[in-house]
Amino acid sequence: MKKEQIVYDYNPTIITDRAHAACFTGHRPEKIPFHDDEIRMRMLMSMFIQRIYDAIDDGYRTFICGMARGVDIWGGRAIYALKKSRPELNLKMIGISPYRSEFDLLQGVDIYEYGTVRQGCDEMYYLSEDYFQACFHIRNRLMVDHSNRLIGVVSDYKSGTGNTIREARRQGLELDIIDINNCDFFNI
Repeated sequence: MKKEQIVYDYNPTIITDRAHAACFTGHRPEKIPFHDDEIRMRMLMSMFIQRIYDAIDDGYRTFICGMARGVDIWGGRAIYALKKSRPELNLKMIGISPYRSEFDLLQGVDIYEYGTVRQGCDEMYYLSEDYFQACFHIRNRLMVDHSNRLIGVVSDYKSGTGNTIREARRQGLELDIIDINNCDFFNI
């Protein structure tokens, strides 16, 4: 049974085996420099999903998804698909949304993808009913605080994704980051 709750203290204890927990970070699609190039976007998605498979091979079983459009949802969809097709892996997914009404802002396919990932979560946490100024920062920090590995995609380090990577590095997490700017593959 899925546990779903709103957490008003902004510092919930998420029961995870931190040594075997990973979280996702990355940009929303429109923030990826080649977001309008379907081939490069599919290649990036494939590279990112391979990082998830690598984490599973390394013993990671809990995945924390920040429920943001783009990279987070890619990761959530991959974990949900694996939970259904490979139940013997005993994967667990925890969703952390900065605020419940975030869902009301989604349109089109984003509604379906968010709903699908939310359905696949074993536990779902909302920091608040509505937006507040630091909600994204607190969500990102909460994911890092409960993980041992950060899997992500970045092109702009002056962003929430960049801040999440810096916090993960400060806490000593294993980093498995695809840096688009330093990947010759995307600079053709």
